[in-house]
Amino acid sequence: MFYLLDQPTEKEFQDLAGRYTQMAPQPVKTMLNLLKTGSDLLTGFEKLLRGYDLSQGRFLVLMVMNRKPKERTTPSVLSQKIGVTRATMTRLIDGLERDGFLIRHAHQTDRRKQHLSLTPKGQRVLENLLPDYWSRIDRLMKELDEVEQKTLISLLDKVTRGIPALTEK
Repeated sequence: MFYLLDQPTEKEFQDLAGRYTQMAPQPVKTMLNLLKTGSDLLTGFEKLLRGYDLSQGRFLVLMVMNRKPKERTTPSVLSQKIGVTRATMTRLIDGLERDGFLIRHAHQTDRRKQHLSLTPKGQRVLENLLPDYWSRIDRLMKELDEVEQKTLISLLDKVTRGIPALTEK
């Protein structure tokens, strides 16, 4: 998480730019603001989900499964859709199964494979949570009109395309 509450002042940015010729102040200010907003969003969502005894990971598993609640899926499909390792997915599934939110089904011909489905309890927790969740998202985004929301999506897509610059050599 990113919690730099003390953002540099304009003068501090200019001083840094004078010391580091590669630094352009505006991209750095923009990135710091984006990181802070992202961290604040994650913190807010984690707090909301804790009220329903869910973590972000558990919530995402349930949400992906809820897209087609009557269909079964596999752990590997879930790990790909959520972007976590299979080991992480196994831990998430173990906890969700232990708490009665999903059930494992053995594959008919291959004992190494398993399929997963939501239980009625898993569906109920989503039915209780989602009206509150959607309402809060609506309130969160109400400051932006529809055009601004679409513009924000477009801008964030551009930032996402630049992320490899952080790790490529």
